[in-house]
Amino acid sequence: MKNFIKKIIKKYCYISIPLLTIVVLILLYISKKINFNELFEDDSSTLIQISGTLIGFLLTAMTIFLSLPKDTALMKRIKKYGHHKIFSRCVSIGLIILTIDILMWLLKISNEYIVFVFLLGLEETLLSAYYIYKLCIYNFE
Repeated sequence: MKNFIKKIIKKYCYISIPLLTIVVLILLYISKKINFNELFEDDSSTLIQISGTLIGFLLTAMTIFLSLPKDTALMKRIKKYGHHKIFSRCVSIGLIILTIDILMWLLKISNEYIVFVFLLGLEETLLSAYYIYKLCIYNFE
């Protein structure tokens, strides 16, 4: 049972890890342990600049992945086990979340929500960075 849960979390990391983060952040917010509004009271524009930079990183990561040689044994295994789908979904969801974050800022939505969405976008970016790192390192060994 434990291995099954581990496989599900790995296969759907682009959904399972952000959902876990959402639950933790909501619990912290409800229990008044963290106040997102005070966290970045006047610096929401800085978060938006970082969001734009992360969007650029995600596009670069996707470009790197697409430029890897497709005929190697590793790339064939990646496609066989579906890791290319997981990576592309991480990147796509990250791009969508970070774009929503920028749109929320443009629409002057509360800083609490902007910080919350930014953290989810950052998490997807970190997952994508991990995947592209592993793919590049193992592809050139």
